Amino acid sequence: MSSSVEVKARPGRQRSVEADRAILSAAIDELAESGYGSFTVAAVIARAGVSSATLYRRWATKEELVAAALASLHPEPVDIDTGSLEGDVTALVARMAKSMSVRRDDLAGALSTELRHDDDLRAAIEAKFATPRLALIGDILARARDRGELSEPPSAEVAWSLLAGPLHHRAYLRDKPLTPTFVRTTTAFVLAGLRAVS
Repeated sequence: MSSSVEVKARPGRQRSVEADRAILSAAIDELAESGYGSFTVAAVIARAGVSSATLYRRWATKEELVAAALASLHPEPVDIDTGSLEGDVTALVARMAKSMSVRRDDLAGALSTELRHDDDLRAAIEAKFATPRLALIGDILARARDRGELSEPPSAEVAWSLLAGPLHHRAYLRDKPLTPTFVRTTTAFVLAGLRAVS
């Protein structure tokens, strides 16, 4: 199948951003309409108007494609280093609140059951979402320890739960907005908690 967004491979040439966007957008639409159980890579290829080679050069499996599509709805995690624990946590909580404000209940419903039973899907989403965020939080905690701001910080896994828990509860379970006041309050509680357990 030929495609208007197909880019012929050339030595040293980067892959087409246009093709990336077309595929990820098509994957999101297909997932929302069909659910994960009926989701197929072939349907995404047809919807995006790309060749199978174009897609499979980017994502080798259905699970990797779905994880990448979901990740495209949120900003990529980037290192935060403001020079202080307070600055880092403030920036991180604000960034997490902004990310959680992107609500796609249709996609959450399409994946909730599969995530409990599909090990490959869970592993792909873990690698795309959890692993880089845990590394980011681990770096923040390590720098705080090196600066003497925390003596024995908790694990990155525990710290992530402290950070994300209040935001997730308010946004998804209580269906309330993550207002600036709530984000500041969450930041204050997280900082107090980290210092207390340390």
